[in-house]
Amino acid sequence: MFWWTAWATAGVAVLLIAGTTGAIRSNTSREAAVSQQVGGDVERAVPVMIRNGCGGCHEIPGVPGAHGSVGPSLRGVAERAYIGGRGGRTSSDAMMRWISRSRDVDPKTAMPNINLSPQEARDITAYLFART
Repeated sequence: MFWWTAWATAGVAVLLIAGTTGAIRSNTSREAAVSQQVGGDVERAVPVMIRNGCGGCHEIPGVPGAHGSVGPSLRGVAERAYIGGRGGRTSSDAMMRWISRSRDVDPKTAMPNINLSPQEARDITAYLFART
């Protein structure tokens, strides 16, 4: 009986590891594709979002302390039809424009112009499209 339990446990562990490895590989290839398309680096995005206080207003998955509720959650933002209401149909260009200069897009928005550098906007966009 002991051997059967040990083999069953080992089999489950192998399946879990294989599934996790596939998910990691899938996420890594998705991040690489998004980063190449947008020209951003997802690894640089988190410190930029923390430095600019994005998590004070937004919930952002994977960003420490980003549990704000003033603005919308950014979970799944890439699948939304529009960015920022009037910010335009969801695209990487619309996202970069919105997160950097939202009041230029919609003067009535509560979101401030952050004045990100073009590279910071690309990095954050890549993160939001690949990891949320």
